[in-house]
Amino acid sequence: MIQTIEYQDHQIYTLTEGNGEVIIFLHGWPTNSRLWKSQVETLKTDYKVITLDWLGFGKSDKPTENKYTFTKKKEILDAVLSVLLKRHEKVTIVAHDIGGPPAIIWASENEERVKQLILLNTIIYPFKTITDALSEILLSIPLLKDIFVSQFGLRLVMKTNTKSGDKAINKKIEDILEVYKNVKNTIKWKTLLEPLREGRKNEIHSISEKFRDLRIKKYLVIAKDDPLCYAHIKKLSIENPNVPAYYIKGCGHFIPIDKPNALNEILIKILKGEDGS
Repeated sequence: MIQTIEYQDHQIYTLTEGNGEVIIFLHGWPTNSRLWKSQVETLKTDYKVITLDWLGFGKSDKPTENKYTFTKKKEILDAVLSVLLKRHEKVTIVAHDIGGPPAIIWASENEERVKQLILLNTIIYPFKTITDALSEILLSIPLLKDIFVSQFGLRLVMKTNTKSGDKAINKKIEDILEVYKNVKNTIKWKTLLEPLREGRKNEIHSISEKFRDLRIKKYLVIAKDDPLCYAHIKKLSIENPNVPAYYIKGCGHFIPIDKPNALNEILIKILKGEDGS
């Protein structure tokens, strides 16, 4: 069922399929709810699966005046779950990339409503990787900035950060990016830069501690060949040795489309309580 949920006079696109225990999938940049197609198809027979498009992404509104920070995303998540989650229901949160910080913040404020939290390669710490630093230098050039957020640039980002590279992967990437053809470059930039800049300045300095202090089941799914967030998720794993970590080989940053079957197997194992934790 497609449902739009209001957040500060803007519309958030959500899709709910299936029945049972609730799972919500949170995407990152530059993707949208279509990132999770394989996971939705696999899990909807046994679970109630919710996906959303963050404000500025996919089929949700894209206001130019909005602040696209992690705190705003946490508020959006709260607005969505306030409508879609019944009072007695708990939710499993699966989050990727910049979907991770709002998931952790919301879970820390609503621990009694969370069954478990599953993080895929995501930003956790204020530090910048070598890739981050190099990107900032290159993208200080105006022409390169416009190319980077063009359809060509977004396609290149996703293809470069997946390892499989076959026709099926390319088709999935095209499907995800199709909704951005008419989106202004300024919005694409805001949805990337604002959470990272504000996050490193204020929002994520204590987020690893919030994750550590959560008294719920937590899991990490780690792609070792991810140049964007591997350093973050690996550090988080080292700091939390009791949190189960699943490593996926030969997989880049966009785990749900790069290695969907491997990810689905891990999710099913966790959801059915077969992880041994």
